[in-house]
Amino acid sequence: MFSLAAINYRDVFTSDGGPIDRVSSGSIDVLGKQAHQANAYLAPGLIRGKLPLSVYGNADGTGASGSAQVARYMAISEALERWAFYELSQGDAAASYGFDVDNSTNGMAAFPGFFKSQARKNAYLEALERWALVSWWSGHLRASVVGDAMLGVTALRLEHSAKIGEVAILFRRSAAGHVSYGYSAGTTFRSAAARAAVELARNEFVVGYYKLRSVVRDVPNCFERRCLYFAGEEGHAEFLRRVFDRKPHREAAWSVLFDGELPGPWSKYATVWRVVPAMPSREYLDPKSSCFFW
Repeated sequence: MFSLAAINYRDVFTSDGGPIDRVSSGSIDVLGKQAHQANAYLAPGLIRGKLPLSVYGNADGTGASGSAQVARYMAISEALERWAFYELSQGDAAASYGFDVDNSTNGMAAFPGFFKSQARKNAYLEALERWALVSWWSGHLRASVVGDAMLGVTALRLEHSAKIGEVAILFRRSAAGHVSYGYSAGTTFRSAAARAAVELARNEFVVGYYKLRSVVRDVPNCFERRCLYFAGEEGHAEFLRRVFDRKPHREAAWSVLFDGELPGPWSKYATVWRVVPAMPSREYLDPKSSCFFW
């Protein structure tokens, strides 16, 4: 994808009147290869209704890449996406962008490209990933194991009905003893698995760090509670039962409720797009559910 980040983000920081307060940088091990990781934080006052996180940290955007600069641009783009979410999901026009049926960042993407279709493509893949995950967990799709395990990682392909895109789930047992997961979508299974590997690496690190430093305490965020549940033996056993469930299922149909741009002050820097599919179940929104979705 052709990116205009070097131009569009030249004045994105608060020191230049922009919305990004700061970006921190580090590294992450992705299946034995080092990648750059960046975290971006929005300026105070732009965030409304954000709950503090206990496991994943409180960055507004995160990016990982072999290039340190690309990782920073990715983190900034995701933070701009979050800005749009905080602003629009609580406004009078929330229903116009699908927030009445899914009040989350599902299906959202920001991209500083010359063409808006670049952001739309990323939003579509994000929506496909979330829809396929919910469809599989609610019994409307099957999962198949793809290839032999590499570096202890098992790869699953979700067998969905959408015409474009592939969805991968990767999992393995970490050196610390818990089970780590990553899931993502891509135009090919290879690209989906590569993105899922980054998410697995993040999941492995943050859960391991949380368990290392943590005493028993409540985790207020339901998505983080699910993340910790599936890292344990009971949750992983439930996950495996779903993986090997090959009974006939009523397949979920892919249909879109909203597909459009989310305009706002962030548009100066990047196009923010959202695709909202019709979900076969709303269990993933139930804070008491142990749905494999976070």
